[in-house]
Amino acid sequence: MTILNRKYIQFNDLVIDNYEMLQSADLSGGFKTGTTEYSFGHGSYANFKAKQQFSLEQSLSMTLKLDTRKLSCDQKKFYKDYVFMNIVKAGKLWAIEGEQLLWTNAFIKDFSESYSMERHVVNIDIDLVLYEGIWHKADTKKVFLKPYVACNFMDCLDFQEVDECQDCCISCTQTKHEPCPKCVCECDFLTGDNSLCELKKDVANAFYSQCGDTYQIIYNCEAGKKIWSEEKMLGHKICKAEPCKDIIAGQFYSDTIMNSEQLTITLIGSMKDPVITLNGNTMQILGEYNGKLTLTSSGEIYYLEDQCCSEKAININQLVIPSGSTFGFSVHHGTNGIIVETNNCCEMTCVYVKVDRLTI
Repeated sequence: MTILNRKYIQFNDLVIDNYEMLQSADLSGGFKTGTTEYSFGHGSYANFKAKQQFSLEQSLSMTLKLDTRKLSCDQKKFYKDYVFMNIVKAGKLWAIEGEQLLWTNAFIKDFSESYSMERHVVNIDIDLVLYEGIWHKADTKKVFLKPYVACNFMDCLDFQEVDECQDCCISCTQTKHEPCPKCVCECDFLTGDNSLCELKKDVANAFYSQCGDTYQIIYNCEAGKKIWSEEKMLGHKICKAEPCKDIIAGQFYSDTIMNSEQLTITLIGSMKDPVITLNGNTMQILGEYNGKLTLTSSGEIYYLEDQCCSEKAININQLVIPSGSTFGFSVHHGTNGIIVETNNCCEMTCVYVKVDRLTI
């Protein structure tokens, strides 16, 4: 059965590993559209700037129940420190909805700790600000899942008891060039077998179980690049029908709910002054290229002529916006159409579209 409730499962490295730990969670948001009442008429006037409304920042209030009965005496000394280490930092908040893993950037604005009569329990109320106002659907090739149980929270962190009577602090023996224990600990799990791409079908069962055995989410873009082939990381692929053609034309599907302007377009092959039209909007990159040409959503252009060479930035003045078009592209839910005029009819060229899929 597909579970439609959004379940919050992790903030930074703090894993919400069972039903009891999350006592309550209330998400609220809104949209930026305002209204002005008609002086002599029914209702109000609403000035919509686009087909979709723009989202405001969201707020999430939750109560966490920290139960230390499953921890050893040594672990109990550090567990609350571990919790506060995570809530003082801004970072990624993770949630699962059905089999879809989601994340958003957040920080904790307020917190309060209520007194508990239970000896082994601490209740913490936290108010998070989800300042983007949107959620991202997780990229299965950049997310890794590490098996997790609460009693292992210290495994990747350097928690030690400090004798304050010593003349020198323990940290004096460590050099700044040593890799952090957490980074070394996570490396073993940055493999294709532990990626969301491989474990996606198991995610819902693990996160919705009541046994406390779940996963800790690790987001690592660089590890994904090393594991998967370059082509698989570039997104939707559309090529010329024949090398002798100078047009690439095709469609791709996106499950983004909010229209997404956060996308990267990559051209691989031979092209001269390529003209890119996505969903009716056109942009052109001046110059002659034979290699990999990348256009980001912020207008940055990079060119890699050969794998042995370094990627170089192309001057923004090479980006031309024809009359009637605007800067940037937008991908909507459903089928999207793209056309690329390569102005080269001798070699095969392909276009790749990588989209950050968004929802609220």
